[in-house]
Amino acid sequence: MPRKPINNRFNKQNKHFFNHDDRTARMDDDHPMEFGGVKPRVSFKNPRFGRDRVRHVNSVSKDQIAEAMSSSTSVRQVIFKPRSKGKGGRLSPMVNQDPRLNIKSRVNLNGEAQWYKIMETAYKLAECHKKITTPDNHKLQVRVRPGFPKCEADAMLKEKLKAAMAKRYNQQNNALDLSCFHHDPDLVQDYFCALFRPGMLMSVLEIVADAIPNLEALNLENNKLSIIEKLSFLGKKLRHLKILYIGDNKIREMHQMDVIKDLPLEELRLAGNPLVLHKYKKRTDDYISDVRKKFPKLLRLDGMELPKPIVFDVAEEDTQLPPTQKAFAKNGEALKVAEQFMLQYFTIFDSESRQPLLDAYHEHAFLSLNVAQSPTIQKFNKYISDNRNLFRCVDTNRRLKLLKQGRLPVVSFISELPKTQHFLNSFTMDTTAISQSTIVITVTGLFKEVGAKDQPIRYFDRTFVIVKYGNGYCIKNEQLSLAHPTPSQERQVMNGPQATIAEQAAAAIQAQQVPEQPQAQPQPQSQPQPQPQPQPQPQPQPSTLGGPSQPNEELQRQMTVALSDQTKMNLEWSFKCLQEVQWNFETALRAFNEFFQAGRIPAEAFNR
Repeated sequence: MPRKPINNRFNKQNKHFFNHDDRTARMDDDHPMEFGGVKPRVSFKNPRFGRDRVRHVNSVSKDQIAEAMSSSTSVRQVIFKPRSKGKGGRLSPMVNQDPRLNIKSRVNLNGEAQWYKIMETAYKLAECHKKITTPDNHKLQVRVRPGFPKCEADAMLKEKLKAAMAKRYNQQNNALDLSCFHHDPDLVQDYFCALFRPGMLMSVLEIVADAIPNLEALNLENNKLSIIEKLSFLGKKLRHLKILYIGDNKIREMHQMDVIKDLPLEELRLAGNPLVLHKYKKRTDDYISDVRKKFPKLLRLDGMELPKPIVFDVAEEDTQLPPTQKAFAKNGEALKVAEQFMLQYFTIFDSESRQPLLDAYHEHAFLSLNVAQSPTIQKFNKYISDNRNLFRCVDTNRRLKLLKQGRLPVVSFISELPKTQHFLNSFTMDTTAISQSTIVITVTGLFKEVGAKDQPIRYFDRTFVIVKYGNGYCIKNEQLSLAHPTPSQERQVMNGPQATIAEQAAAAIQAQQVPEQPQAQPQPQSQPQPQPQPQPQPQPQPSTLGGPSQPNEELQRQMTVALSDQTKMNLEWSFKCLQEVQWNFETALRAFNEFFQAGRIPAEAFNR
């Protein structure tokens, strides 16, 4: 009697290939042992077992066992015995113990390097990777990384390096052959001196620079060099090097040659490197062109003669830069105005009160402060709140707020800055005359914060735009930039003469008051004496904050304030002192020191 189709909810479409899945377990007479005598439902899933899953021997049929035993392929199925959890152990014999020895190499008669037995131990350990099971049923991972023996360049090794390189030096050609240096017979017995190790390469180059500073040819071939940054040492210490062989190494990119492009090379060998073998394999012209860009004087490349380069007939050794100038301007009149203006400005700026600078700024003046970015910017805490550095201040409203506008806000801001003392020997000034009424002045230099405990030294860069105003000039726009000085700048200031602004101002006034008298030349008595011609009167210079021809009231007041700051006398006695010495600031200081040491200055002179 035919079986009725089962109304299975999984076979709603009444497909014939679903009818065999009755989802009932039944015995199979043909294979009673397979699947434990029970035939499960049909599944279309892959019946493969997992890599780490253990199959029980009872669940495998006799046919499968026979097939596994008779198969000779390397991919036959292997039956594992069951293993209880927690007992640990390994399914194969344990690895034999092998003693560890120090790593050193020996060279046999055939010139082949042989390592000690620890190399065999390392290989055996590598074979145990994921073959040993720990007590918690995890596979032990064994990782063996290849390395090189340590070789420190101590005094003994350096002596042996010198002896080995002495044998490789050709005095007739002034050439040194360091090719295949790690196989040097004098070193390989006890050391591993491979130049592809940056530390060893640097030690060898230092010895070469000390022993042969005028070396002209160097061979570094067959040293497996891949990182050649240390070869920049050649351009610093071996400036006469003209021939360099670095072929048969592992240089891959052309930009790696930038470290030696300063060498005046005439011959270079790069053949044998991946750079030549792969990148420029079929592009010889591009290869020559790219190398020639880095070494324009090159005459021979990889044994090929190159056409002579087209260069200017100028001897580079005789080229000298023009001497630097403390002050520069194309227009001499503009330079005089700038010098007088800056002298008076910084005299007031370094004084006790900066309020007189109100006369130096235009009614609609602008001023901004910029502090350079640096890791130690916290040392500018007194200036950070008003820092308008555009890299740090990105908000438009804040930028507008930090821009000081107007005479009173500008001078008020300047008065709140720390007290300073500028070093004139560090000043530089560039002057550009935009027009007859506008001059741009850029002043750089160093100053010291007088009020601070440590009195730090700052570098400043101030740009002034001054315009003609009445009989003088005033500041229309100013930008003040601050930064840390370099160590050389700081040493130059501390070791050089530290002239103050007040002393410089006094010297300038004294030079104006005492004009140089021309020396009379002796004339023969037989010739008649020439009649004196009327000398032209000097033209008055444009004034800046006050007339420069004589100390006017404003400049007298500034000198009085400066003398009072240095001597601690009050303004009345400082004025008397300067008046008695005809406004000679240096004479006033000397007179004060003499009278003060003699005790002839009354106490009321110091009452403020």
